[in-house]
Amino acid sequence: QKPSFCTSETMAGGLDEMDGVSDSGVEELIGGHLGAAGVAVDGGEELLEGFEDLTPFEVEYFVKELQEFKLEDVGARAWLNHHEKMEKLNWTAHNQAKEGHDEYVVDQLNTGERMPTLIYDLVLIEAWKEKIWPLVKEKITKFSSLRTYIPVYHEATAVNLLEICLYHRTSCEESGDALVDLVDYCVRKLRHLLSTPNSELVKQVIDPKEVAEWDGVRALDEQFRECEFQVCMCTISILRFLTDHRVAIPLAVTTRLLETHDVLMLLVPLMEKAPWVRKNRRNGNIEKFEEHRWQAIEEDDEGRLPKLHSQVWLTIYNLVMDQECRSRYELSSYRRETLLRLRRYINEVVVDQLPPLTNLHRTLEEMSISGQFTGAGQGSNPAAATPFVVELVAEVREALLRTYDGRWQEVTDYQLKEVLVKETPEEIKRLGQMISIPKEFLEVPPLDTP
Repeated sequence: QKPSFCTSETMAGGLDEMDGVSDSGVEELIGGHLGAAGVAVDGGEELLEGFEDLTPFEVEYFVKELQEFKLEDVGARAWLNHHEKMEKLNWTAHNQAKEGHDEYVVDQLNTGERMPTLIYDLVLIEAWKEKIWPLVKEKITKFSSLRTYIPVYHEATAVNLLEICLYHRTSCEESGDALVDLVDYCVRKLRHLLSTPNSELVKQVIDPKEVAEWDGVRALDEQFRECEFQVCMCTISILRFLTDHRVAIPLAVTTRLLETHDVLMLLVPLMEKAPWVRKNRRNGNIEKFEEHRWQAIEEDDEGRLPKLHSQVWLTIYNLVMDQECRSRYELSSYRRETLLRLRRYINEVVVDQLPPLTNLHRTLEEMSISGQFTGAGQGSNPAAATPFVVELVAEVREALLRTYDGRWQEVTDYQLKEVLVKETPEEIKRLGQMISIPKEFLEVPPLDTP
């Protein structure tokens, strides 16, 4: 199953029933979101249009123009143009995958050797949101909501484009050692999911009036939280694709997954926590997070596994059933007991939907008896036993933290003076053209009040 497209309207938070806002509240929020781009919702002006697919020539040009920016450039005019290119590439790549067309966006990114650039871009915007955003958010609340929204939303665009690329083995191969940075990034997101209670990952709004009472900083915080959750959900799929194509990626990445981060010990509690399922506080319905939005689970589908749940199962399966991974994974008593907790979740209903889990269940049962993986010591790679270990470091993240160590306030002051400044009406309209709002979202009839 290929990744789904994450659009601006699903990232903005509170734009539909997924956040528990009534229809009248939705209409007001949509009006505010589009109005921020200088667009009249009542039809007084030309409505903001969704993107059109790029031609092969445009894709080639956009890919060649992708570049690595400095931290202080985030939000500047050149960076905003870069965001627009990323957004259009992401839009086109997902439409091609959805329609089954020739995926020339992915092909061009691979032949142009731009996969490491995408990973750099993702780590850069994560560092900006982590170090700079908390220092500037109170001072930019008076700006257009789109001006504050685009830098926060850019991380979702970058991770979503990487998600569609890494579905393909060729993209994993072309990423090379940059995957070490990507693995570290994904692990940081998994730890965020595990350390934060499910109720705090995404705010459920019961009454639209509650939203109206938020000040500017609170609104930005909730928008930031919604975006962070969406990004975390994308990283689950990315990890699954990396394990699908494990033989095509550097061995150091496998070591990073299994030994440095012990990702299996993160995936088991994540499956038990299941942040992609929740109870709607307004109507009491059980909902699942799919296609980048919360959807009610119908009675006929109660036994069907959520897609993200399946992704976690398949990631665990890939790592546990891979002979190379078994030979490199030292099975301590803690690791063994944690993995054996999976047995309670493998039943007939689950196996019917994911037949490979039959083999996983058999392996776990054998482990419970023998205390180790079957055949773990047979035919293993001799390199696994060597005392010499070469470990790659996350170059991008380490370089950013080292370069700007002690300079976060300096970068903040520069951005507030030169970059994050009050925009003109023309600039606001231009910002509105940098987000992707699907045509089907714009063509829906006016919402009826309940």
